[in-house]
Amino acid sequence: MRMDIFVVGREEGFVVAPCGTALPDDEMAALGEVSFGWTIDSECVVPRLDWQGIVKDIDARGYSIVPHGDVGGLLGLPQHGLSAFYPELHQRCAA
Repeated sequence: MRMDIFVVGREEGFVVAPCGTALPDDEMAALGEVSFGWTIDSECVVPRLDWQGIVKDIDARGYSIVPHGDVGGLLGLPQHGLSAFYPELHQRCAA
């Protein structure tokens, strides 16, 4: 199942909802600033969260709230080797 992850405030927590779901304005206003973060497939996440509990919350109210400390469980597993470009390590060619 594809999930949208929304960031609450300055990463104080996260709201998880099925992809494309409209969040209730009044309840999100109580949380403060809520902005879209990313979309993830729940079958490809790091197995660190109680996804059954998240699904129960979603069934009950349409979304689930995840605390800041559990963000690692909202990240996907690498599918292939990840490469990175570090500008500070890049040597420039002499002109």
